[in-house]
Amino acid sequence: MVEITFVYNYSIVLISIVISIFLCVITLDLLRRVRGVKSKKKRKLWLAASALMLGSCLWSMHFISSLSLKTENEAIYNGPIMFFSLFSTITLSYVAFYIFTLKKEATFSTLAPASVLLGAGITIMHYSGTYGIVTNAFIEYNYLLVVISFVSAIGLSFISGCLFAKTIKESFSLFHIPAAVILSLGVYISHYLAMKSMTIYANHYEVVLLKPKKWEFFIGSNSILIGIAIINIIIMGLMHTLSLRERRTHETKMHYMAYYDQLTGIPNRMKFQSTLKDAIKWSEKKSHQLAVMFLDLDRFKVFNDTLGHQLGDRLLIKVSERLIEKAPSNAMLARHGGDEFILLIENTDESKVKEAAEQLLGLFMAPFIMNKKEFFTTISIGISMYPDDGKDVGTLMKNAYKAMHLAQKSGYNNYQFFVHEDDKIHDRKIKIEHGLKKALHNNEFELYYQPQVHLKSKRIVGVEALLRWKHPELGTISPYEFIPVAETTGMIIPIGKWVIQEACKQIKLWQSIGIRIKIAANVSALQFEDQQFIELIDETLSQNLLPSKYLELEITESVMQKINQSFAIISKLKNIGIKVSIDDFGTGYSSLSVLSSLPIDVIKIDKSFVQKMMTNANTASLVKTIIEMGSNLNFGLIAEGIETEEQANFLMQNGCQLGQGFLYSPPVTKEEIEKLLHKENVI
Repeated sequence: MVEITFVYNYSIVLISIVISIFLCVITLDLLRRVRGVKSKKKRKLWLAASALMLGSCLWSMHFISSLSLKTENEAIYNGPIMFFSLFSTITLSYVAFYIFTLKKEATFSTLAPASVLLGAGITIMHYSGTYGIVTNAFIEYNYLLVVISFVSAIGLSFISGCLFAKTIKESFSLFHIPAAVILSLGVYISHYLAMKSMTIYANHYEVVLLKPKKWEFFIGSNSILIGIAIINIIIMGLMHTLSLRERRTHETKMHYMAYYDQLTGIPNRMKFQSTLKDAIKWSEKKSHQLAVMFLDLDRFKVFNDTLGHQLGDRLLIKVSERLIEKAPSNAMLARHGGDEFILLIENTDESKVKEAAEQLLGLFMAPFIMNKKEFFTTISIGISMYPDDGKDVGTLMKNAYKAMHLAQKSGYNNYQFFVHEDDKIHDRKIKIEHGLKKALHNNEFELYYQPQVHLKSKRIVGVEALLRWKHPELGTISPYEFIPVAETTGMIIPIGKWVIQEACKQIKLWQSIGIRIKIAANVSALQFEDQQFIELIDETLSQNLLPSKYLELEITESVMQKINQSFAIISKLKNIGIKVSIDDFGTGYSSLSVLSSLPIDVIKIDKSFVQKMMTNANTASLVKTIIEMGSNLNFGLIAEGIETEEQANFLMQNGCQLGQGFLYSPPVTKEEIEKLLHKENVI
């Protein structure tokens, strides 16, 4: 037998090397994307794409290299064996890549088996491809070189994997190219060592055409070359389609992140501004009005700081869901940021906007259920109208925001339209802030008193002290207007001290003329947390020789912000003998079950609920629940803002026995309340 000597066409060899490196770079780029997806379906898709590309790379390289051999006749290949070699390489590549990407960080435990499988795929590709050549030649193998070719494929695959693992999370890195070159080098060294391991003998070198079996077919080398080109074009087309699909998915994701809130899934401020801009153009063209409504959750910071950001986020999600479900059909809802939402209503007018605002306020009458507990909150709404309050995006949103702050200053849980502020209003704000610093010294403050009555007998059982300010220039100023300023400037501490001292003096004066009645005084959260607050109460009672049962303190639900500190302060007040009530219950975030952990005596049902309970079924149900749970927890109950007999009867029928409101008396001066107390014979 005559030994056949291999002679290569080096131009074809060089072409195969360039193609191999190029396809390996694409393979690694596809494999990189596996780590960037979360769904199993997409992960499998990119793994399959990577394996298909590498299989095509190895198959193309092998047969192009085989075609570089100079022979007298065209080589003929067994078709089924050729396709088996392609399928086996793709399958082993898929399994290797799956193992390689199994963990977040590549380790030896993933790199080693992946390299072995990849090396096996390279080796099987070569030997099955060679076996598929139809010839009468006899092949003798040098098994040492066979083993070396297999080991080299594994080793260089491992080195390539190590280098690639350093940059697999990056979109592109220069390390990808040397990693691809090393992987391609592993393929070539393995291929040519395998060729070196074979010694082919023939009496004469010719291709023998055998009669094929039913399942066999033969392919010429030229057909193989055409097939390689077609397969690679198809695969490149598929990869291009996948890349375009990924780009569109990425663009869609970027668009979503840019225009939608990540927590609630509703449009964000940027999307809202874009929509509002278009709406303004349309409204200008059609001569229509539109409204921008700024919604802020009242006292959300208290809720967040007390119960944690996780529960706070859940509340925001539930709020957004409720707003989406019940918002007007022609409205667009967006999250402005934090606890602020913003609503756009097109083609509307002021009366329709008022109706919408009332509906939105009514949505918050029902509690939010989280962790099997009920939480209540309210919203403050600010409204600006196009074109009266602004003709551009910035002005309309700014004015709606200002109106929302006006709603908060008006006692929360209400809506306000934007009011154009002129120089007089600005001057008024400055005068209030400056005047507060002189008001105490000039004796400008005065306490008014509103009776608290037993609803059935209408007998007065106590009075609430309410602060009023008679400014020498501006006249009587509402506490809703000056209290927020006092809290901001810190003047609330000395003002609150004056209220406590004045209330105790008044109790003592009344007792001297035979009137024995308790006074409930409101305490700011800032004063409540003041280190000298307990000492102030104790000293004031002592100075007036006053039994503690005649003084009651009303605090807001904001005490929940620091529940441990509040528990300690209230416990000290209880030791003195002071009764403590929670004012405006239902406008904050606390539930009755949460408040039960504090040693309070009374809860006061907020006037906003009392005023709406006869016309709103949800509000009526809420009031019933508060009364029932309050009674079960042994809390005293006082309803605020009673204006009709119908409201009083409803409260009595459901178990609330005490109340106050204009039905019985508005807040009056000390002289007028004295007359009323004498008339009622309160002793």
